[in-house]
Amino acid sequence: MSVPAFAALSTAVVAGWLALYRLPFNDPARRRRTALWLAGRTGLRPEAAFAVFGTAVYLVLGALALTALLAATPLAFHRLFAPPAPGTALALLLAVFGTSSANILCVSLLYRADPRVDVPGEIAHIQWIASILALPRHYRWIVPAAAALFEEVLFRGVVLLGLGALGGGPVLALALSTGLFAAGQVALVSTRVQAYVLGASSLTLGVVGGLLTTATGGVLPALVLHMSFAGFYTNLSAASAPGARTTSGRLSL
Repeated sequence: MSVPAFAALSTAVVAGWLALYRLPFNDPARRRRTALWLAGRTGLRPEAAFAVFGTAVYLVLGALALTALLAATPLAFHRLFAPPAPGTALALLLAVFGTSSANILCVSLLYRADPRVDVPGEIAHIQWIASILALPRHYRWIVPAAAALFEEVLFRGVVLLGLGALGGGPVLALALSTGLFAAGQVALVSTRVQAYVLGASSLTLGVVGGLLTTATGGVLPALVLHMSFAGFYTNLSAASAPGARTTSGRLSL
């Protein structure tokens, strides 16, 4: 497959994945009916049942997207998990601090522009994060980590490394994988503040994770970066967002 054809296929597959994932979330009445139906069959609270359902839908659709794109590249799946060189630990540590610092800077600029903005509250009300906050506390690391696994394998693994294997240059591969990742994150929000925060953080994460993947030839360092980032900020939203406790106590998915 040519590089332009694979780039177009990647864009179409990611768009289809996210469009299908959003279907259960688009209509509040449908969300409530689905949550109550799931609760009646699982014995879970409606909010938790819907959170598990939403995560399962996201992962299943992500697996289908991953399979479709991987089949269009000469990559073998195990090559995506190539073990990094021994000196990668220091680069990963610097990447974690650099990514966190860049996101703190972006949020600080937002506060400087509008001191009244409630960033933790905005983040806590993003639909997929609100669903995670409905889960028991000890599951709030598992769901972001599972989503991060699929996203890293897809965006930094198949898209970035796949473009390289097909003959695309590293700049194109980094730009497309980061652009698709950031667009996918922004597509799941509903306010400008949410779009700014997730857009800025996903661009930073995409660039840094893409550089780690390009340098090491595998997704493991970027996966560790993404998992730690997603788990930490999801739980930070739970701890600091105003009304976080009440959010998880009502059906406001």
